[in-house]
Amino acid sequence: MHLHDILRKLSRTQYLALAAMWTILTLYLSLISAREASKFNVWDIIGIDKVAHLVFYSIFAFLWSMALHQKNVGRNFVLIFSISFGVLMEIFQLYLFNGRSFELFDILANIAGSVTGVALFKKLIN
Repeated sequence: MHLHDILRKLSRTQYLALAAMWTILTLYLSLISAREASKFNVWDIIGIDKVAHLVFYSIFAFLWSMALHQKNVGRNFVLIFSISFGVLMEIFQLYLFNGRSFELFDILANIAGSVTGVALFKKLIN
């Protein structure tokens, strides 16, 4: 069985649960203190954190697209939601004084990931 077949077999409810859990994980990883985040030293390599942003938001947008596609929610809604979520996480990092910092390149990686996730969804569904 191919990954494509497995992804198509999951129900909307299963995708909704996966999307909600992924959102909580993304929220947690975005808002934990810098000291806690530094424990994930795999991200310490320069630039690898941008790849992590891209991957996280690709999965984020893909899961929400799969969860909401039967509800006739347009891809543009998921794209706007995903991009807005990513921007808000960076703004929260700026104002929460948790040792994290606002980074424009993180936002750009989040946007690229959101676009990638919606594009993967479109390719899978069509």
